[in-house]
Amino acid sequence: MKTILSLAVALAALPVVGGIAAPSDPAPEQLVAAVLPDQPPSLGENQLRSRVGGLSARARTHATRLGLTRVAPVHPAASPEALATQERRLARVVAFLARRRELGLAVDERPAAPARSGDSLGSPGLTRAYAAVSRQARRLGLDRPRAPRPAGSSEGRAEQVSRWRAIARWLGNRSEVIKPGERPLSARIPHYAAWMCIAGHESSRTWGISTGNGYYGGLQMDRGFQRAYAPGLYRSKGTADNWTAEEQMRAAERALATRGFSPWPNTARMCGLL
Repeated sequence: MKTILSLAVALAALPVVGGIAAPSDPAPEQLVAAVLPDQPPSLGENQLRSRVGGLSARARTHATRLGLTRVAPVHPAASPEALATQERRLARVVAFLARRRELGLAVDERPAAPARSGDSLGSPGLTRAYAAVSRQARRLGLDRPRAPRPAGSSEGRAEQVSRWRAIARWLGNRSEVIKPGERPLSARIPHYAAWMCIAGHESSRTWGISTGNGYYGGLQMDRGFQRAYAPGLYRSKGTADNWTAEEQMRAAERALATRGFSPWPNTARMCGLL
């Protein structure tokens, strides 16, 4: 009997990941019920306090890894019932975050969460809770979670809804820590509006243009200009029509520091820059 109880307590300490894992994976609660169906074990108050502290630390670690706002430690509640609720919610959050990865796109280039015909969950409450998590995850630049398969019983579905709502609440309180390279292009380039205006007149903002007239890219730079202000790019990628819009504007910024907008006398004047 002691061996069975020890095994049951150990299983109860596992994170609750049923809504995140593959549908075929048994949840820890199911494993516990199989071992001791008539006397489900519960953690003691001291064990719950220790587990809440550990899960809180893991949530903070995952949040830092994913570039989210710094998360304040969760202080264990006073009552055993509130402690148990904290433990369940934190376990769900940690299980969710452990499988997320940061999306490698700039903030202004991140796509909206696409609709999927196969995501019909069969339960309005579960559908809404999952949709809320999906929206928050994409807002924060995390990969979209896989839709859960509805449980067979009403109790199981209620537990799934509770799990996804806890995750949605936690994600809803996070905001992204934007890294320098992830800021919108308009914030990364000092004279962004000026270059966009010039490019509009020079090439209709066609950054990959090469018409054979000796000028290349959205800002229509000749080879001498490219060699002078972006020699590394010119050697590695060729002419400016092969550069990104940001690379072309950064080369123009270097020219601006010493020559102003004079390399674009007509279009800069049309933009009110000369």
